[in-house]
Amino acid sequence: MTTRARAAALVLCLLTAASACATSTEAGGGYAADASTESQGRPDTGGGPSPDAVVLGDDGPGPAEEAGEDAGDDAPIIINKSCTGLPDGTPCAPAPDICHDAAVCMGGTCAPPAAKADGFVCGKAPDVCHVAPVCKSGVCAAPANAQDGTQCGNAPNACHDAPTCSGGKCGTAAAKPNGFQWSASDATSMCCGGAEAHQSDNDNCGVCGIKCNSSNGESCSTLGGRYFCRGCVASSACWSGCCSTSFSPYSCAASDCAGNCCPTCCPAGTHCVSGNGTSSDYCSY
Repeated sequence: MTTRARAAALVLCLLTAASACATSTEAGGGYAADASTESQGRPDTGGGPSPDAVVLGDDGPGPAEEAGEDAGDDAPIIINKSCTGLPDGTPCAPAPDICHDAAVCMGGTCAPPAAKADGFVCGKAPDVCHVAPVCKSGVCAAPANAQDGTQCGNAPNACHDAPTCSGGKCGTAAAKPNGFQWSASDATSMCCGGAEAHQSDNDNCGVCGIKCNSSNGESCSTLGGRYFCRGCVASSACWSGCCSTSFSPYSCAASDCAGNCCPTCCPAGTHCVSGNGTSSDYCSY
């Protein structure tokens, strides 16, 4: 029987007794008054905790009672100044916080609450770049930083790395280097400025930054297994300043148009490679 049920039963019993006394008084001429008179001055011999003890009862229904179940007859926690007569280990005061256990009787006294072991989880991590706070010497410490490099978000595309934690903060998604093959199944795929591109694109022909000039008749296509802006008419309109006539259709080449590679013509991060008779000179990573 739960604490609430026992209390209800006691009230019902008292009401029943009171009704019986009133009926007896009317029928027997003053019995209730006599009983009340006799009880005056007598000491209370009923059971209960000592005057210096306080019993903590249940002021409301627990989860089991709310669900219509019997919560059981768990013994209440007793706050007792001396713990006299109580066995060691009897709870005598509630835990002051999450990093302490409840106080218990030890050797007839209510011992101070013991601190929980260091490392006991005492809260939730505020974000992915922190770990859950833990107890240390009886105090719930501030959440520690997660290990640097912990992933804290998703990459926006295949040409970015996922953002990671550094010093307790989530960094930004870093772009992969230009020329990175972002698709293992597509050899023409490459990253350009953090965007997914292809070597066959007119805006990034062969390498990032080489643009084919359609007004000069150019479009991006292969020559000797490399991509060139082909179909050029005038060298001055080529990105490199050289419309090579070594192969047809003509190609804008990374050349000085005198048979030499033009290393200064290639975009940053690339270098000039000689075609060696299989193609015009080109830029590569």
